[in-house]
Amino acid sequence: MKITADKLMWYGRNLDYEGIRYFDYSSSGFCFVFKGTKAVATILSDPEKWDEKNKGVIGVYVTEGTETNWNSMPEEPAKRITLTENSNECVLFESKEEKTVCVRVLKISEAAFGYAGLKNLEIEGTFIETSKPEYSLKMEVIGDSITCGYGIEGVWEKDTFTTQTERADKSYAFLTAKALNAELQCCSWSGIGIISNYVDPATVNLPDTHWLMPANWPYTDKSLSLRLGLIPEVWDESKFSPDLVVIHLGTNDTSWVRGIEDRRLAYVSGLRQLMEAVYRRSPKAKILCCLGVMGQDLCDSVEEAVNQFHTDFPVVPVKTVKFPVQSEADGIAADWHPSAKTHQKVAAQLSAAIKNW
Repeated sequence: MKITADKLMWYGRNLDYEGIRYFDYSSSGFCFVFKGTKAVATILSDPEKWDEKNKGVIGVYVTEGTETNWNSMPEEPAKRITLTENSNECVLFESKEEKTVCVRVLKISEAAFGYAGLKNLEIEGTFIETSKPEYSLKMEVIGDSITCGYGIEGVWEKDTFTTQTERADKSYAFLTAKALNAELQCCSWSGIGIISNYVDPATVNLPDTHWLMPANWPYTDKSLSLRLGLIPEVWDESKFSPDLVVIHLGTNDTSWVRGIEDRRLAYVSGLRQLMEAVYRRSPKAKILCCLGVMGQDLCDSVEEAVNQFHTDFPVVPVKTVKFPVQSEADGIAADWHPSAKTHQKVAAQLSAAIKNW
């Protein structure tokens, strides 16, 4: 029995093109419930563009029963599938006896590397019509590698980044969504900034401005559109109108700002402008800006940008949260990124701040 994409529950931004529904950003994907013995999906990707370490990766999470909210999802996937072919036949579930199960497929690697697109889904059994659970709020997170779950399963000074060690489902963003019973949408990209992407402070004396978040966030999936030869489409806010937008950007800008005042002011201005863009697209949303887990150099600048925005738009609810710098006692992940334990602590702090707001 073939199941069309429109019958599935979708999460995150997705792009339809020539009968394929692409789900590329961290923590995006789909969910369905059926009673049967097997479910197989055909998922497209672009493995030829990436080495063996950086192909797209999806997680498949299976639970018995019909419950579809985040908290029913197991912490570990039943399968982790690397998309090594242009067309991947992925067995999502298989059982000798008929069972009623909820199957969730999530992109656990990020949009900067191999993409994922659902071409076909077939089940052996009966599809069970279900609706999305009632979420307490809709939350969008705009961020960098930390939001992507970069290197969580790696170890500092031992491992460097691969999509195999990336776990969007263990990131603070996903954990916060689970804690708040929030529907989540992420727009995140490793190394990205507001005025500069990450550059080596010791050797690079120019900012890297080729792919900045203010020019990426407004589109459904700008990178994927360009790879497919399409003109990028502006994201349709009516598909997901957030109650809360979290902006977690500045870690990579720090590598360029380096305490130089005119660069710092450019960052403040850029963040202030991004908040205004968020407000104009989603005028009903609260805005929360956070930073600090990989360094607090720009935390005061975040506060300054928020104060400037609040002066201009006093009726818009806006807040800052300053995270403590990660501790070696909690483990350090690949390339000095936060460990799973640090992400849990950040999620607890962020969840509490949002609940108290």
